[in-house]
Amino acid sequence: MNTPLELAHAYETDNNPLFAVLHGLGWGSLLNLGYFTPLTLLRLTGGLSSFQEDLVSRSLALLRIQPGEQVLDVACGTGHTTRRIAEQGAFATGIDLYPPHVAQAVQRHGDRPRIRFLQADATDLRSAPASFGNAAFDKVHCLEAAFHFGPDGRRAFLEETYRLLKPGGRLVLVDFAWATGDPAEINAADPGRVVRDTWAFEEFEPLVRYIRHAIDVGYRPCRVHDWTRPVTRRFMALGALGARLALTPAGRLLLSRLLPPLKDLTHAQWLSFSGIVLAHVPVQRASRYVALVLDKPIHGT
Repeated sequence: MNTPLELAHAYETDNNPLFAVLHGLGWGSLLNLGYFTPLTLLRLTGGLSSFQEDLVSRSLALLRIQPGEQVLDVACGTGHTTRRIAEQGAFATGIDLYPPHVAQAVQRHGDRPRIRFLQADATDLRSAPASFGNAAFDKVHCLEAAFHFGPDGRRAFLEETYRLLKPGGRLVLVDFAWATGDPAEINAADPGRVVRDTWAFEEFEPLVRYIRHAIDVGYRPCRVHDWTRPVTRRFMALGALGARLALTPAGRLLLSRLLPPLKDLTHAQWLSFSGIVLAHVPVQRASRYVALVLDKPIHGT
């Protein structure tokens, strides 16, 4: 699993031209890719934030939150999704590995009712500063973060969430997954490590292994929602179009006029952005984007 500093370094605008573009398009409160449908694509000139909100809404809908429930939001970042959980009447606990994110979450949302934020490692919550005892939560939510955990960390995360959930509780885990059973195939899809170094991860969990580990831990056979087309495929299609436009002066001018926050990017940043995006294409084709709905049996321990 990456350290907090490694993750922070990867997502900083100064270190990566891809994130310079993404932040120009509205990244900040949310760091997910977004959920795109043909009808909503007309909103693109307003940036990515509304598509990111759509993805959060779809993910939270799978939790089926009820007022008064205890809900754990894993890898909460600066707390936006945790706040939305609390607004549904639940008692929301947001945890993140990176202390500055937790501090920002407290500053932005900590004065709201039914909400708290803690710095903690989602793969080892027994050592968290607060008490995370057995059956402490009704629901657990993890959106687009577990690919950072590594294979051992993801299995530990499944074990920890099973322990934390009350019988009948639910985990919604939204993550990238490798389409075949061999995650080492990413070496051929990403030979220069551009994708892995950009996002600070080593491999995607094979979907078959995700499901097997969840069942081995004790979860009931999960429901899999395949969101590859509306998330990664359309995100990459838009990114690839932007990358190709960025290779020409006329294309860069068009992008800057359509999306004014991008007007300050330099020629070198645009070229680097194009190279990074095009390197993602083989990885996207060999992977999937899924929402796993995992329920703990009512008689689970």
